[in-house]
Amino acid sequence: MQRPSSPFPRLAQLLAAFLLIALAACGAAKPPPAEPAKVALWAISDSTGVHGWLLGTVHSLPRGTQWRRPAIDGALGGADRLVLEIGEPLNPDVAGQALGRLAFTPGLPPPSERVGPRFRGDLAKVYKDLTLDDTRFKDQESWAVALQIAAIGGLKQGMEPDSGVEPELRRVIGAKPVAGLETIDSQFGIFDALPPRAQTVLLEQVAHEAADSRDDDKDMLALWLRGDELGIAREAQTGFLADPELRAALLTRRNLAWADQINALLKAGAKPFIAVGAAHVAGVDGLPRLLEARGWQVKRVY
Repeated sequence: MQRPSSPFPRLAQLLAAFLLIALAACGAAKPPPAEPAKVALWAISDSTGVHGWLLGTVHSLPRGTQWRRPAIDGALGGADRLVLEIGEPLNPDVAGQALGRLAFTPGLPPPSERVGPRFRGDLAKVYKDLTLDDTRFKDQESWAVALQIAAIGGLKQGMEPDSGVEPELRRVIGAKPVAGLETIDSQFGIFDALPPRAQTVLLEQVAHEAADSRDDDKDMLALWLRGDELGIAREAQTGFLADPELRAALLTRRNLAWADQINALLKAGAKPFIAVGAAHVAGVDGLPRLLEARGWQVKRVY
């Protein structure tokens, strides 16, 4: 599973962002019609007052999307730090090296031979649309192929890693500290640790969604901008997240680990503004419910 470096550092930077778009709404090429944004924000409190805030994010947005609102800016002003999924700004060299360490296993069959018969047409269509073929992914594990298909497809639609919520939050937070719940290595490692069956399902579902002509990304973006937690929760139960093994690895277990980290941070006296992918804050296994289970009051800020 080792190779000394990645031959595609810029793509690896995109992958670092796209590791997470599956768990959050991702952007379309053009922003939606301008309407007042109602992006969901939660205040985390106890009997002594508010101790932090929680925001669901979109990691890559159409340029010009207006998502900030006064409540979000006020929470950022009141926070003593910003907590993101990855604390360090995306570095293409670091991401490329991490990908190169994990993505390769010599002797793997071509991706088109790994997917089931019903998904081979989807993968062929994606290859044609994105000018790809099996040789592009020689000896690359299925999770890495899936993420690259997502990243290359997003790049074709005009998506860039610097057009999402996180870069804007970094700018707004200014000189305050920025911390991370995970690292690039640990995020790639989660995918790399998936068993072969789960990696195949991931590749099949990514290919199927990429080949589908419906603009699901635009729908998800609209749900996020409306602050429709229930709608996002429904969407987060489809595609590869409908597979129990993938959902547990990519969403549920990570949420549990993050809830413990956030709980410890709050109890230590920090006052964080926490921003993670939108799917991580939706539904019964989302962070608001997990923090409530740890004794905090978590309420939407309208």
